[in-house]
Amino acid sequence: MTQTLETLAERLTRLEKTVTEMTLQLSELVDASVVAAQPDFHITDKLSEVEALQKMREQLRITDIQLMPLEELRKSMARHGIRAEDNEFSRAIIEERER
Repeated sequence: MTQTLETLAERLTRLEKTVTEMTLQLSELVDASVVAAQPDFHITDKLSEVEALQKMREQLRITDIQLMPLEELRKSMARHGIRAEDNEFSRAIIEERER
């Protein structure tokens, strides 16, 4: 029993450390994406929104990720009980939008 509790305590400590590291990495990624979202290329009148989005995705190195329409994403989140308001980063985005 003691070994089981010790094992659980060790696993919990590792899990907490991992979550902390992931939170930090995600925060750094969000910070980097904000900087990267300020493109260093000029969008001309001939450049479509799709092309601009593709260039931004290339800068962020996320071209291999399949995008879905926003409404479809919202429906999927709702089906899984995910609320944007419950996520720290989503709350920050919502707050920025409301300014």
